Amino acid sequence: MYQHNSIKKYRFRYYVVLLIHCLIVFSCAQISAPTGGKKDTNPPEIASSNPINYTTNFHQKQIKIEFNEWIEPLTNPKTQVIISPNVEPFPKIDIARNELSIQLKDSLQPNTTYSIFFGDNIKDNNEGNTFPNFKYIFSTGPFIDSLKVKGSINTSLDKIPDNTYLLLYKEKEDSAFIKKRPFYITKVEADGSFSLENVKEGDYRIYALSDKNNNYYYDLPTEAIGFTDSIFHIKSSLDTLSFQLFLPEDSTLRIFDFDRTIKGGILHVTFNKELSFNKDEITIDILENKEISPIAFQEKEPKKMAVYFPKLKADTNSFTLIIKNNNKFVDTLRVRSESKNYKTPVPFFNDTTAYKSLNVIESKPLKLIASYYSLEKIDTTKIEITDTSNAKIPFKVSRDEDLQTYFFAAAWQAGMKYKLTLSDSALSDLTGNYSKNQKISFSVTSIKKAGNLLITYELPQKNHNYIAILKDNAGKVLDKQILRDSQALKIDYGLQFAGTYSVEVIDDVNKNGIWNSGSFATKTLPEKIYKELKPIIIKENWDAEEIIKVDFSVKSSAAPKSLELKKEIPGNKPAGKFMQELPENDSDKK
Repeated sequence: MYQHNSIKKYRFRYYVVLLIHCLIVFSCAQISAPTGGKKDTNPPEIASSNPINYTTNFHQKQIKIEFNEWIEPLTNPKTQVIISPNVEPFPKIDIARNELSIQLKDSLQPNTTYSIFFGDNIKDNNEGNTFPNFKYIFSTGPFIDSLKVKGSINTSLDKIPDNTYLLLYKEKEDSAFIKKRPFYITKVEADGSFSLENVKEGDYRIYALSDKNNNYYYDLPTEAIGFTDSIFHIKSSLDTLSFQLFLPEDSTLRIFDFDRTIKGGILHVTFNKELSFNKDEITIDILENKEISPIAFQEKEPKKMAVYFPKLKADTNSFTLIIKNNNKFVDTLRVRSESKNYKTPVPFFNDTTAYKSLNVIESKPLKLIASYYSLEKIDTTKIEITDTSNAKIPFKVSRDEDLQTYFFAAAWQAGMKYKLTLSDSALSDLTGNYSKNQKISFSVTSIKKAGNLLITYELPQKNHNYIAILKDNAGKVLDKQILRDSQALKIDYGLQFAGTYSVEVIDDVNKNGIWNSGSFATKTLPEKIYKELKPIIIKENWDAEEIIKVDFSVKSSAAPKSLELKKEIPGNKPAGKFMQELPENDSDKK
């Protein structure tokens, strides 16, 4: 018995010792990552350079710069490094471990200061810490050029593109801007500011460029540019230079896109630029069939056109369309017509989002814009307007001369909701498509919740065209009119909902009724835009009378949103303080 207990005690002690030993071994075997101290947040620093930065009388073929730690290699030195003046061929720039080497392949110009700008592309290899705005400067002459060119760029684009530069050319010919790299170049910051240092005294043409293909000269139609007609003689620092960066307008009208099939007797064509209602006259002929005379309409979207084929048969056919503008050839299009009978019901009013929240001031008509063009008589027997009690309301309907805009006038009651019902074939378009059954609900707001708006525009010049644009608080264009013949013009906008509005005025230099960007080919700058800084506030049951002094020296920030010029329908002006009609020569509306 004693021996058995001893054996049990021995075994227990053995297992305890074995367990402790295993725990010790397992604990010792655990491998944990060293803490390594704080994360490195310091940028690399220059340990030495040969020659040293800001060297004069430079004649070497190679530059070597050592940093205090390894740095990342450059992925594409030609796009990451800016050298001013330009050096051809581009130097070979390598990074190995902590050394940056620059090998110059050709001789440099005498008595010239060179700047090699690396921007934020020098980074340490471990954490990617940036050595910001690193620049290496040297001169082949006895001194470093010290003149500066500073200023800012404004733009009609949404923002300054990332790859935007200021370019200085010694060549006096404009053609250099589209053929070769500049003499000096510097990056434009996101806020539009720029600063070019170490410039040599001399005569320069100066440009701005949003460079899409990284070749540092203007050769793509999608590249935004800025320029002046001046040649700048720089003999002292220039710190007030200002440019407007804009996307050039194509001077040639072209077809950008089009429907390949004529559906419902209608073909939609998109052009490369906005069409002018009074300068562009698009005509279309069918090469194979002279009996069909297509009719072209400018759509609400500024670059689009709807082409109607009134006598087109339903059979499948292919046609060659000849497009002309003011009798000048534009393009030919090969299209076909659909085989099925297209004279079927279609919803005339397709702006479903707007029609879900329609609101009308009680003394004004309901305004609807159709997606189809019509000359046919409106069948009022197939139209009815009912109130919330389902009682029919007497109404009058008219169609504007644009063949798209409809006005439904009635003795509305404030606070009431109404429903407009169009039965099948109440309306029909030029090709025989007729309206589908459609119901549109809308509410009526009291005249006391609105106010009359009268604006007097004080214009810079007489006998000059301007375009006045009224917008609501959301930026939607409510009205667009041509102003001319007088330097002080009054526009009665009638009743408007209470709220905040804004005004823009375009200097319509070419008198085509739309805003035009500039062109380098024709050396024209974008048409100027004046934006009234003070908001126009309309209060409930209150007449607002504003005087706006148009001053185009105030910089604009965006191109205007397009909207067709509209002619006011007679008899629809509400009663109010400002009832006088404008003289015919004071305002010209389409």
